[in-house]
Amino acid sequence: MIDTVILIIPISRCWITDPHKFTPPAIGIQENKAVFCKYVNNPSKEAKERGIYQPKLTIIKRGKSGELKAEFSVPKLKFNNNLDEVVETDFDEVVEILQKRLEEMGVKVWKIHIEGAKVSSFHASKNILLTQGYTAIFAIRELGKINLNLKLDLERKDYRNNGESLQFYSNRHALVFYDKIRDLNKPANRAIDKNQTKQQFSIFDQIKKQREKIEVLKMEARLSHRAKMKEILAEIGFLEEPIFKNIFKKDICQKVLNLYWGKFFQKDKFLFCVKNNPQKLLQLIFRKYPNTKPKTAVLLAGLMTLCKDDEGIRGLRTITNSKNWTPLRNYLRKFEDEIFTQPAHGFIKDIQRSLDSFEPYKITKLNEKYN
Repeated sequence: MIDTVILIIPISRCWITDPHKFTPPAIGIQENKAVFCKYVNNPSKEAKERGIYQPKLTIIKRGKSGELKAEFSVPKLKFNNNLDEVVETDFDEVVEILQKRLEEMGVKVWKIHIEGAKVSSFHASKNILLTQGYTAIFAIRELGKINLNLKLDLERKDYRNNGESLQFYSNRHALVFYDKIRDLNKPANRAIDKNQTKQQFSIFDQIKKQREKIEVLKMEARLSHRAKMKEILAEIGFLEEPIFKNIFKKDICQKVLNLYWGKFFQKDKFLFCVKNNPQKLLQLIFRKYPNTKPKTAVLLAGLMTLCKDDEGIRGLRTITNSKNWTPLRNYLRKFEDEIFTQPAHGFIKDIQRSLDSFEPYKITKLNEKYN
């Protein structure tokens, strides 16, 4: 469901009980005559060693107004890991824990102001358990073959950690897939999740001891810019003010992820079909389009095979030159029929099943299974 979130609370609704926990000390904020000031309060080393998850706090003063920015992972706040997923009924407890953590960090905020805090950014996410022997790395490699083509204004693609993560991104938002299990054991400079908790390293050790290998693909839509966030929310029919209690909803996160999944992957589903033999593809083309000339049919079979190669459609576009791409793109529309898209790789079914049901993933259930 929801993972990372950034809340904005007016400083007038906060009571700074220990200004020296901030750098520089948050003393006399309102009296400070500077046009812009920033005070930072990051999670303490002591809290990390004790396994206590804390948010990142920043007070920003512009002119006469000021606000507290609190950035944190919701599941880490509740579970000390983000492999377990929260549900809507966790909201009151999450608010209570956040209030307690803020107080420990020298800031007192009433629960009503946390619940009504403005959301400037959030990540809608889903941990997807892969079945049938599929690995997250294989799924990531195949998903990266799509034609990005500025979908939802995401213009760049990036692989990291030897193919363990895939990011489609711009400076306003991103769609990210990564191998959640392998990421648990990585240092911050290499992990996609930069703020691993002590408990997550422990979970990785537990998983390694289990008899059955667990493969979890994490999917995240990162709405990092408030204007883009509101645009995406409007597209799924959410027109309310994005405040914490309104965003903490299964329905919203589910619709956001389904929006990204549909816009990115529905048109190029032929890429994920398990039928890859060129001559069998040629037979399928003649079966679907019996009046096709042999020359055109061979072209289509070759085009499909090239699109399924390691660098996918984007690689083919680069080789053929973008000026020549439009007529080739038109040929690809012939592969939208189910005869070319089924049967699909099992990981596609796992993703779609998870997005349809949106049942919370719980590592605790797996631990119970093996204990």
